[in-house]
Amino acid sequence: MERRRFKPLVDKLFFILFIPTLLLLIAITVVGAFAPLSLLVVIPLDLFVLYFFISPFFGYVEMRKTSLFIKYGFFLKKDIPYNRIRGVEKKRKFYTESMLSLKNAMEHVDVKYNTFDVTSVSVEGNDKLIELINSIIKK
Repeated sequence: MERRRFKPLVDKLFFILFIPTLLLLIAITVVGAFAPLSLLVVIPLDLFVLYFFISPFFGYVEMRKTSLFIKYGFFLKKDIPYNRIRGVEKKRKFYTESMLSLKNAMEHVDVKYNTFDVTSVSVEGNDKLIELINSIIKK
């Protein structure tokens, strides 16, 4: 099987949350600039929050020959062998149970693997991803 890469799906709701949060971070940083010692807390907090908002744009899901490769952002990644996948399920909800997920839209796919592990991904073509994974794990 050839490699197939799925880009992240970004929902309008993501931007509705992102823009006010970004404006709030800028306002807090500007106010914190008047007390330079507070910037030691504010700037790392800004970077931490921005990492979680921006990193999903750099994530993707790639179907490789023997495994499903998920890159969650800049640094985090997971390689799940197809023989460990128990199933995939399409869901539509605002939150995800997994802190480690490539989820920036309401519609996502839960990939269940090992005994109790689940990870969520939101990609363009969720239905195609489910179809391809099901065709591989049914063999």
